[in-house]
Amino acid sequence: MSFETMEGQRREAADAILTKFGASIEQAEQRTASRTSDPTLKKLMAARMALEYAVLATAREKKTATEVVATALHGTNVAQQAAMLKHGTEALAQAYRVEPEVLVNVFAGRLSNVDMPTGLGSTSEIDQMVDACRNLVTSIVKDEYANRGLFENGIGKSESFIAPKSEVIVAPARSELAARLAFMESSIDAAVEHGSIGKANGEMLKERIEAQVFQPRPPQLLQFSKQFTFFFEERGKGIRIEAMKEVRGVTQSLTVQEINAQLRRLMPASSRPGRPTDHRTFNPLER
Repeated sequence: MSFETMEGQRREAADAILTKFGASIEQAEQRTASRTSDPTLKKLMAARMALEYAVLATAREKKTATEVVATALHGTNVAQQAAMLKHGTEALAQAYRVEPEVLVNVFAGRLSNVDMPTGLGSTSEIDQMVDACRNLVTSIVKDEYANRGLFENGIGKSESFIAPKSEVIVAPARSELAARLAFMESSIDAAVEHGSIGKANGEMLKERIEAQVFQPRPPQLLQFSKQFTFFFEERGKGIRIEAMKEVRGVTQSLTVQEINAQLRRLMPASSRPGRPTDHRTFNPLER
């Protein structure tokens, strides 16, 4: 599998889950109306139902094509799909107070056949993913440094609310970084469950990826001041703590664990053939 193929699988699965969620969340809210009068609990229950449907329906389509599945994409045009995807993103963020991209990439990692290395090696796909994540870290630090000391008013709350200007600028890159890390951690966990890689090697691989992504070192091809180099090293440590706290808060949540258990029953080991390649020798969502 090439890196481009892996990226295509990741994006396709993530978008399919968001779209199906967006198409089913309103129906799920209607079904929970008779169970509770608490609007917050109603939305959370509906989100749980809709998310499970979206993940399992996507898994069935990808892995068991012979099974008849009602799909939210059937009979819709591109504009309708885009609207459902947008609606799904907004509804997930509102229901769970997490980045939707991170949440759906946890499941995308379990639905994509990412080749795992043997022993202590790596693969080209993993190396390229690490490079993509490191580039995002560098971009975040550079933008934060360039906008240090600058503030903006009225960001998402009121005109009296003041926030660092860099928060808005780096938000997309931080979301993508967390989503990619969640995808890789989830892919490794799925490979361990299905025997493509041993548990100990899987944990070491996750630790190695994290260490490489957040290695506090500016690009060597450019010249930087001592002030920027110090800022880069210190901020890189902070970004690592923030990103991994967000990722593991999602991957270890009760909702994700329960839906993953459903996926394990739906996708036995035989449906995820392991093809290891060696190219070189808690903030739960359900409260």
